[in-house]
Amino acid sequence: MKSHVLVAEDDPFMRKILRQTLKDDFEVTTTENAIEALSWMEAGNPVDIILSDIQMPHMDGKDLLGMLRASPRFQKIPIIILSGVSDSDTRINFLKLGADDYIVKPFNPNEVKAKISSVLRRTEANNA
Repeated sequence: MKSHVLVAEDDPFMRKILRQTLKDDFEVTTTENAIEALSWMEAGNPVDIILSDIQMPHMDGKDLLGMLRASPRFQKIPIIILSGVSDSDTRINFLKLGADDYIVKPFNPNEVKAKISSVLRRTEANNA
């Protein structure tokens, strides 16, 4: 069974690239922002890992990460941040806040796929 990847990304082109890259290996659901992503999860849809942009309208990736890490229901779901913000202070801050990885845009879509697989392997090993 394929793992389910939830993408929270406001850029339609990025959503399309991620869906095309990941669809052969994962079930992929894309949302335009963090509020849509949370609503989709709260509706009971299964999520194995989340890819989230930082800068999105209505609720940013930092708020999404904080809400998920504070939620008993969602706190163990791995999160990879995708962002055009490349300074190391921002990357370190997100990792300290509970992100499992941080990928700087522009990225190699195959690297994203490899990092998803790597984080899922670690998560499954920790939950075994």
